[in-house]
Amino acid sequence: MKYIGCLMAFLLAVPASAAISTQKAKPTVSKVLSGEGVSFGGLAGTGFTLLDVRRTTDIKKGLERIVIDVGDMSGAPLRGWPGYYYAELKKNPSRLVIDFAQMPNANLDQTQISSRLKSSLAVTKSTMSLDPVDSSLNLTLDLKKNTKVRVYQVAGKKTTSKVVIDLVAE
Repeated sequence: MKYIGCLMAFLLAVPASAAISTQKAKPTVSKVLSGEGVSFGGLAGTGFTLLDVRRTTDIKKGLERIVIDVGDMSGAPLRGWPGYYYAELKKNPSRLVIDFAQMPNANLDQTQISSRLKSSLAVTKSTMSLDPVDSSLNLTLDLKKNTKVRVYQVAGKKTTSKVVIDLVAE
């Protein structure tokens, strides 16, 4: 009877260990989204914090870049890849919706984000909401028509991890 119990425990453990991947997939380079499309990246973890949102503009190239700094659950810089995010570009109305999973904390509020994106070439309105039920953060950017978008992640090495949004308004 003792051997049957050991055999059953072994047989139950083998499929579970086979389902766990030991390799981490390398992130892929995001494609440019035009009209409609999705982009996603990051890794799951124990929780994350939105640390900062910055905007820069290169008028000659017609490019605007929004950088979102992602920290760990306690608000400290995060080394490695940012937390999981899912970005969707919608056509009517032209809108970029970014959902950050496991991000119940933000160092900025709605007023601060709106202020930073106020003089944007491509963003007409921004909305941020925290969902305490599923511990997620949603950032919605209403865009000017025909804005092309590229969303990608940058691993934190010397500074914190980032999610970068490049906007090209036509």
